[in-house]
Amino acid sequence: MNKDQSGRKISSRARVMAAPAAAAAFAVPTIIKRSASAQDQTTVRLTGWTSSPAEDQLLTEVLNSFQEATPSIKIDYQLVTSQYDAKLQTDIAAGTVADVFYVNSLQAPDLTSRNVLLPLDDLMAASQVSVDDFYLGLVQPFQFEGTTYGLPKDWSSLAMVYNQDALTEAGITAPPTSWDELTTAAQTLKDATGEPRLMMDPSWDRYLAFHYAGGGTVLSADGTEVEIDTPEGQTALDFYYGLYRDELSTTHADAGADWPGDGLAKGLADIVFEGNWIFPFLQDNAPDLNFGIAVMPTGPGGQATLGFTVSYSIFGETEVPDAAWEVVNFLTGPDGMAQWTSLGLAMPSRPALADAWLAQFPERKPFLDEGPYAQGWSFGPGGQQFNGEAVAVLEGLFAGEEDATSALAKIQEAGEKNILVGGATPEATPGM
Repeated sequence: MNKDQSGRKISSRARVMAAPAAAAAFAVPTIIKRSASAQDQTTVRLTGWTSSPAEDQLLTEVLNSFQEATPSIKIDYQLVTSQYDAKLQTDIAAGTVADVFYVNSLQAPDLTSRNVLLPLDDLMAASQVSVDDFYLGLVQPFQFEGTTYGLPKDWSSLAMVYNQDALTEAGITAPPTSWDELTTAAQTLKDATGEPRLMMDPSWDRYLAFHYAGGGTVLSADGTEVEIDTPEGQTALDFYYGLYRDELSTTHADAGADWPGDGLAKGLADIVFEGNWIFPFLQDNAPDLNFGIAVMPTGPGGQATLGFTVSYSIFGETEVPDAAWEVVNFLTGPDGMAQWTSLGLAMPSRPALADAWLAQFPERKPFLDEGPYAQGWSFGPGGQQFNGEAVAVLEGLFAGEEDATSALAKIQEAGEKNILVGGATPEATPGM
């Protein structure tokens, strides 16, 4: 998978974007050290992936902090360097999966609905941890039938990233805040340059933010029906595709870029919609670019963005559930999360940590400001297969193979075919 969908699910693009960042400026609460003899240690196996050596090193430091505070538990950290999802599926089937492991939000419903993961609610209650300690949209992908099976370790959102100098030269005094203003800005930039300067790809993980802002949905409020092909959804797709049809926007492929962030860095676009992962990429590839960040433009349905996240979850058949929970509780708790997000690539999923994080990364404020209304990148059991088919439909639309009305109907059909609603339980997702 080449598009960033989970925010932390590592794609080829994310590996390029990740870069070392200083962690020293972020204040981490003091951890109290406890003592225990070696023979009393319980080993907890932990697996995950990484996007860069700097991130891997920081996680090692966070795990060391936990072990200094909790010497009775030894963490056996096993980094998976490639094909994480496939290995996870194989290990689950064999019963050899680690005690604690990463689960991306798109994948989560296929696991929670199959009873693969350990329910956390009783453990959370005993430790006085509440889902209300996290942004709601980031927890929901890891809940099934009222039970919580994972806690988000960090997150990323989508926002508008723009070339400040280009907007100024075109006479645009402020970044667009609404769909109408975005259309006007796109037309103004094209008039000034003779070409589309707005870059928006036919990808479900970018379009969906506009779908939600238009008042569209994927599932009904009670979760029992797929509800994509609605008047609100049609309005959103008409707007998104209409910008491309009217030659006010382009795609990264049309412009000759590797992805929209690359288009911005190379001067092939002036407005893109990407996540906070764009900072290290631009620092490395366009260090002199004067760029700004703004929240996603408001649509007729209000403000919307996507929340890409990954949980720490526990294998349902682990032999060390209490020790595994201590690990998860630290890594998703205030101390562990503060230390982990000090790298800056991802944001804290706990609102209580927002002010301290923003003190270190004030320029990234628009991304974090979207937390209260971010919607999780997840569609229920079968969502992974649905996502692939939705992307294919959007690509066909942008290729001129059909119109927006038939495209939305096909996406509705893909949802009805793949997303299991009403408490249905899926088989293992192919290719997971």
